Amino acid sequence: MNPTVVAAWVGACSGLGSLLWNVYTKLTSGPKLRVTAFAGMVMMPPPPNNPTFLKITVQNVGTSPTTLTNLTFHRYDSWWAKFRKRAKFSAVLNTYRGPQLPHKLEVGAEWCALMEQDERFRELP
Repeated sequence: MNPTVVAAWVGACSGLGSLLWNVYTKLTSGPKLRVTAFAGMVMMPPPPNNPTFLKITVQNVGTSPTTLTNLTFHRYDSWWAKFRKRAKFSAVLNTYRGPQLPHKLEVGAEWCALMEQDERFRELP
């Protein structure tokens, strides 16, 4: 192999590597939210009537800050319905204990809310 061919291969490989790196950084940059919810939580000592609570935690595990504007619940019949965004049930969380929305969520920050559960949770479609 002559030096021209080697230089051409090095250029082609480094160009492809650069393109793949740019695609990777574009796909992985920006805010990414990790949401967890725990139902049936109790407080100790219990408040009057010993209610159960739904605890929701949202963490920004991405690379840039974002703003939470609302929190919604959705129930899907199947993964296909979820993929098509065809919820069987949708609701907006508006009565809760925690920081009020809208709320700016910095990188690595966490937003946590507690909502009192009642019997209507069991009756959801």
